[in-house]
Amino acid sequence: MAELIKSWLAGDIPKLRWLAFEDYARKVFGNDHEGWYREPMRYAAGLADANKVLDSQVVSFDFAAVFTAYADLAADCEGSERVSAVLGDEGFRGFCKDAVGAMAHQLSAKVDVVLRLPSPSALLNFLGEDSGNIDFDMLDDTATLLADLLRGFAELSIAGVVLVFSLGDRDSDDVDLGDESEACEVLQGVAGHYDWVFALALETMDQAEVLSDLSVDLQLISALSIAELAGQDAATGGGLGETFWQGGGLPAVNGVCVYGEIPADLDPKVVVERVALLP
Repeated sequence: MAELIKSWLAGDIPKLRWLAFEDYARKVFGNDHEGWYREPMRYAAGLADANKVLDSQVVSFDFAAVFTAYADLAADCEGSERVSAVLGDEGFRGFCKDAVGAMAHQLSAKVDVVLRLPSPSALLNFLGEDSGNIDFDMLDDTATLLADLLRGFAELSIAGVVLVFSLGDRDSDDVDLGDESEACEVLQGVAGHYDWVFALALETMDQAEVLSDLSVDLQLISALSIAELAGQDAATGGGLGETFWQGGGLPAVNGVCVYGEIPADLDPKVVVERVALLP
């Protein structure tokens, strides 16, 4: 296993390039095929082909996208039972097992394969739950279900878990981030048990402060500039936010983790031009 994230955290390699590119791969290399979330080999091959262009040192399996593709299974459920309904589906389970397995087999010798999870409240929203109904017990039950899901990949060459907290996924302010942080401790525990890197992908430093009780190896905040990364107390990746993708410059700095998500609507030619500027 490549273990590039751990090597960067230890100071053994001078930089880390980490791109989230699920939408880009699906549209450009998967041609928005209806089988993208039904055919695991198509999915894994599409990500591998995309990364030949992007050269990211980390490749993610995006559970949020997959859960959303199977959301109809949760239509008649409420609360965390929505998550259980999807997890109990043979097609969902088989796709995730085989796609992650193929990614680990094809990619893990050269890049880090990580499991990218939505926060419990975001997942509940994706599956149709109103934020006003979400309380601590629902968050806790959902996080426990996600922890069980992660344990199923323990035998594969997985480098880490990324828990994504996106402001855009929250349809109101009804969900208490403090409660969510406490509920997510079980996910932190699973990552620690399997010696996986545990990271948070955030949109603001305010989120980082509220979630500070979670012990993480790395926080990923694409909106931070390269200059701002050096001033953080915790290991932090970023620099590839909206400004960069719209044509902003990127200073040549060693020792950083450049991180960002490729915008879904960005012209593929522009993606190639922008990626060519990365360290």
